[in-house]
Amino acid sequence: MNIEYLLRRVSQQLHTIVRQYGSRGERARCICERVGFQDRLHEPAGRKAALRAVGGVPLIYSTGAAVTYAAVDAGSSCLLIGPLQLSDGQESLFALSVPESPSAWLEQVYRCSCNALFCEVLLLYNLFHTQTISSREILAVNYGGDTMREVQKEFSELVFEQQETGTKHNPYDQEVREMSSVRSGDMQRLKKSWAEDYVGNLGVLAKNRLRSFKNLAIVLVTLASRAAIEGGILPEDAFSLSDSYIRKIEELQSPDLVTQVGRQAEYQYTCMVHAVKERKKNHAHRKTSDPRVEQCKAYIYTHLHEKISIAQIAEKLQMHPNSLSALFKSCEGVPMRDFILDKKVDLAKNLLMYSPYSFSEIAAYLGFSSQSHLGTQFKKRTGITLRQYRAQYRVQEFLDGQQEHYR
Repeated sequence: MNIEYLLRRVSQQLHTIVRQYGSRGERARCICERVGFQDRLHEPAGRKAALRAVGGVPLIYSTGAAVTYAAVDAGSSCLLIGPLQLSDGQESLFALSVPESPSAWLEQVYRCSCNALFCEVLLLYNLFHTQTISSREILAVNYGGDTMREVQKEFSELVFEQQETGTKHNPYDQEVREMSSVRSGDMQRLKKSWAEDYVGNLGVLAKNRLRSFKNLAIVLVTLASRAAIEGGILPEDAFSLSDSYIRKIEELQSPDLVTQVGRQAEYQYTCMVHAVKERKKNHAHRKTSDPRVEQCKAYIYTHLHEKISIAQIAEKLQMHPNSLSALFKSCEGVPMRDFILDKKVDLAKNLLMYSPYSFSEIAAYLGFSSQSHLGTQFKKRTGITLRQYRAQYRVQEFLDGQQEHYR
């Protein structure tokens, strides 16, 4: 292994110094790609800090001047990376004593995220060891001590309090039924699980009441998104919808409305799974499949905001348009033109519900020749007009109105 190159690369990435010490503490290398940059750490202190990492997880050292060093066991040697300033990190459990640093020097010290430092530390450690580690181990060893003690203390106190008062959380089997409803796309069963009568309390996830309700709603959205993925929803779709709901939850200022939006997310995931399962039922008669049809569908999904022609797709797949159309219908059970319009209308539904865009803007975004063309295809497939759909299903106006009501 070209260790010299590796250490220079780390020095360049973090704009700091990398020292290498032998097994007895003798310095083998001191590499700094930043011209003229000097550290204020005394050599004995650096050697001692590096040697402490030998045989274990990398150690992160904090100093009184908010400067950070990382020590890594590199097999027959040990490495010390730093100085650095972490833009998003708390103080480590391990302290390192350095001379008092003037502000002018501190301004020269490179500032990076914990993640950027951990990436380089893990690269070094995992290249020198067969048993690899992840950032979780680094966090647990260097930052977890006080937090774990506090959590265990509060856990013990909470268990004791619940035994004394007889209070309980909501029953787990009710949650299982709820998430099973999402996973199976069963809207009626989901509503029944919401209406169940049971003895139990919601968990308290923060000292602030509103924050606690937001945390509960975020947990609910997260669980529902995972259940929906298990039910057949594409992970990227489930994650994106989860992100949208969580951002909305963060904006709300009423516990009641937060709870309502969490339930709304749960219901939407259930509807999405139901739609997927219904499509599978409708296509159950299909006896053939073809990778070219899957390529065709992938092209359609990624070009819904454009005008899509069968000739374009056929050219991409090096097929005759008529042959591609016949193959698509035999595999999917519907003409390709209808499939494209169905998908564009599905996307239009989301834009009508969740975006402020006008009907003409939505038509242009989806590649329709006019608002009238979109309106005709939309009514043909849904039975109602664009205006009627937005009035019936729009979420954003309702949420904004409800939020204003609760202020």
